[in-house]
Amino acid sequence: MPSESSVTIRRILVPLDLNRMSEAKLPLAEAQARAFGAQLVLLHVIPSSPAPDGMPTSTESQAQSYLDAISARLRGEGTDVKSVVRFGPVVETILDEIRSLGADLLVIGSNVRRGISRLLLGSVAEELVAQSPCPVLIVRPDVTEAERTMPVRSFADDVARSGPVAPRHLGIRTVDVERIVGSVGRATELDSNFRIQTNRRLEVQRYNGILKAMESGVSLPPVVLYKLGYGYYVLDGNHRVAAAKQLGLPEIEADVTEFVPLADAQTKRVFAERRAFESTTGLTTIGAARPGSYNQIEDMIRAFAQTQPSLDLRDAAAVWHARIYLPAARVIRSLRLREHLPGYRTADIFVEVARLRESLFRELGREIDWEDAARALRDRLAAARPASPPHAARAGGA
Repeated sequence: MPSESSVTIRRILVPLDLNRMSEAKLPLAEAQARAFGAQLVLLHVIPSSPAPDGMPTSTESQAQSYLDAISARLRGEGTDVKSVVRFGPVVETILDEIRSLGADLLVIGSNVRRGISRLLLGSVAEELVAQSPCPVLIVRPDVTEAERTMPVRSFADDVARSGPVAPRHLGIRTVDVERIVGSVGRATELDSNFRIQTNRRLEVQRYNGILKAMESGVSLPPVVLYKLGYGYYVLDGNHRVAAAKQLGLPEIEADVTEFVPLADAQTKRVFAERRAFESTTGLTTIGAARPGSYNQIEDMIRAFAQTQPSLDLRDAAAVWHARIYLPAARVIRSLRLREHLPGYRTADIFVEVARLRESLFRELGREIDWEDAARALRDRLAAARPASPPHAARAGGA
């Protein structure tokens, strides 16, 4: 067994459910990260299969929004943190993540039942303790931290998780319906499809009227949304969002205000870069999370615009978006490259694919199409996954 002084913890994996009781393990995980200068990786596992086309589902969007809120606070406090959403059987997926990350410590919670003083491990925790290739730290949650599970996320709760924020009005834009994850002030009143949970005749009639109007193509005012991290929260327009979901509409027009975490320097920088990018190109649906991505994409658009002398920059950007970015983004999503790059969004991965594509062109002397470049990136990332480090002992505690 290695001596205590020889233990090195570089990466700590923290699986999380979408509630406060699950967050009870975070203070201890943060303390371990600070003590060892380690990176925290926040993981949420969805026990189902991803969408075949790789597009985010409502469940995935809720999970990513939750992890983004927590990550913003941790980054603001100086912690190196990444967030990951995975699909599959819970235990097997967590174990696979330990191995692929080369995690040095797993922090999990125990089940707590009122009236029973001893710590009780649930079946997931028991299997992880038995099978984990790295030490396991078990945290018993305080039952007073339990909260009601709501079908949609609460903006107030997620702002509290992220820390102080500042509003920035973005204006009218198109938003993916599946990324609308919660409500401002009415989360307790809505079901998972944003229908108000009531049998009042006037509410039902109002919803049916909006549904019929949208089905007939009648133009309605934009919904009003707040954006925090990956997700959007409805301030005004629950009926319109519910109707869009029922009709299977992929997008909805919205007046958006983004709330930027004040202590998260990375998020603030990316926000400023995105505002400049959108002002220059007119493109408002490209989502990046890493500093520098918007600047590099703008450089690509400017290079493309030079091949389109009859178009101004904004018109060239629209053509580039339709002809190059959207097809490449579909490939990136279908290959689920985000699973190999925690903390990256589609636009960040597009930059990585573009960089590899240029490198392959120099190496091979011929142009590589975007799909082949994306597949090459996937293969390289898979080959570069670290092997699980050997561990001689497990740790546990209440």
